[in-house]
Amino acid sequence: MRNYLILLFCLILASSFVKAEKVIPDPLYLNSEVLDSSKVEEPEKEYDPRTLQEKVREKLHLPPSKKTYYHNIDKSNMPITMDDYYKLSAEKKRKDFIIPEPSFEQNSEIILPDPHYRVVSYNSPPGQRNIDLTKLVAQRTIASPGILSPDNKKMVYTKCFFYPKYSQTSSSAYYIPVKENINDAYEALFKTNVMQGDVKPIFTVGMDYLQEYQFKTLFPIDWSKDSTKIAFKEKIGSNLYETWQTNVIIYDFKSKSWKRLTAVREAIIYWWRQNKQIELKDYLWDIFPIGWDKNNPDRLIVYAYAFTKDKPLFLGTWSIDYNEEKSELISIDSTNVQIDLNGFGLKEIKFEH
Repeated sequence: MRNYLILLFCLILASSFVKAEKVIPDPLYLNSEVLDSSKVEEPEKEYDPRTLQEKVREKLHLPPSKKTYYHNIDKSNMPITMDDYYKLSAEKKRKDFIIPEPSFEQNSEIILPDPHYRVVSYNSPPGQRNIDLTKLVAQRTIASPGILSPDNKKMVYTKCFFYPKYSQTSSSAYYIPVKENINDAYEALFKTNVMQGDVKPIFTVGMDYLQEYQFKTLFPIDWSKDSTKIAFKEKIGSNLYETWQTNVIIYDFKSKSWKRLTAVREAIIYWWRQNKQIELKDYLWDIFPIGWDKNNPDRLIVYAYAFTKDKPLFLGTWSIDYNEEKSELISIDSTNVQIDLNGFGLKEIKFEH
């Protein structure tokens, strides 16, 4: 009887372990259903074919985005691997290959205009045009736009060169004759190119000797009214961004010679010493060439400024003739002068979409 009770107790104990195995799952096979027995099945979400961009635009009440056009190319017979390509091209010659032309739906509302240019006065606004030197160190050479003479027969441009060994710059002026059968300024500016000009420059500055950090650049100001002379501004400094002196240079096509007009700087220094007891040599000052005088076509107009701590001090409006015979003070406190605009250049007309 005692053995029977022991056997019955063992059977009851074993059955309780079997139930425990069914209730307590193995951690290796745990899943979200076991951990969260109260989970309610959510209904399947409906598929929304709109892109995220379209949803955002609709939420912000914006118009739908523009339609994207794809080329209708048949890819069913295109090779996938190089072996496929060799098999398809084994018995075909190059002339037998057919290259599909892309086709797309045209939209008449979309207009892509070609670049347009118009002829403008080169020196407009007067004295404000300068050569862009931001890429000179990387490119080693920067060229100015071409300036066409009033008679449409001559074009001049300048180049600035950078020499990394000495961190030195030099600049040259080049002349390009316009073809005789071209009389229109627009046609002359478009059809005259560098290949038609002389390889040798008409004059060069900054190459008289090698000097570290010597900075000299040339930039055209404007042609004279009779197309026989052209004025340049020469900037001198110690690096690309610090200019401490500007000179006016005139090139005469009759005599085929050039001259640096320094007398106007001497006249400005003398006037301020005699009339204001100020020695400009002790200060940082400079001239700014503006262009040819409209009332006297043989003279050039320059402004003069001294750079003080607060703001530049105006030193007067001055003029100098191209022969450098006489410098004149036009006004000590006014910049109201008339400038003649003679040369021509091109300006791009930009369209806003």
